[in-house]
Amino acid sequence: MIKKSADVGSAVTSLLEEEGMTNGQMAFDLNVSPQLISHYKTDRRPMQQDIAKQSIEVYGDSPEFRSELLYEFSNGYTSPVLKGPTIERHRLAMEANAEREIKEALQKIEEVCLAKPPGVTTAEERENIEKLVDELVEARAFIDNLVMMLEREYNIPIMKRIQRLLPKWKAKGWI
Repeated sequence: MIKKSADVGSAVTSLLEEEGMTNGQMAFDLNVSPQLISHYKTDRRPMQQDIAKQSIEVYGDSPEFRSELLYEFSNGYTSPVLKGPTIERHRLAMEANAEREIKEALQKIEEVCLAKPPGVTTAEERENIEKLVDELVEARAFIDNLVMMLEREYNIPIMKRIQRLLPKWKAKGWI
């Protein structure tokens, strides 16, 4: 599931622009050559797991960079950073998009009945369940991107929030 190496050109390019860094500065921080950073940027060379881990430690204050690396190394299992041409990367726009996707997911939850055992669902019921999963994944992507944005703009480290919530989740028997 976790890849040994991944193409990270978009993540590296975004980080360098976001931080106003040069290839040389990033190379110095990661103890690699500037040429290797150039190769990462253009996807001529994949980033190895150990360098990815080190770069997350060094640039962990960039939620988007961290999330892009996790997305690439997990082979798309985690949410991507939504930064396409139709996405406004402003917290109010992201909040509105997240709210819309959550409402769509909740509506689909109300429409789909999961009471039947999976082995006896009809083809139509299975298709509706797949659509429910799609809505949940879309909502998760926007929630994750909103959390990234709030982490960056309000300086609220998500890992500290998760560690703070873990005892509560354990007490409730969730984990």
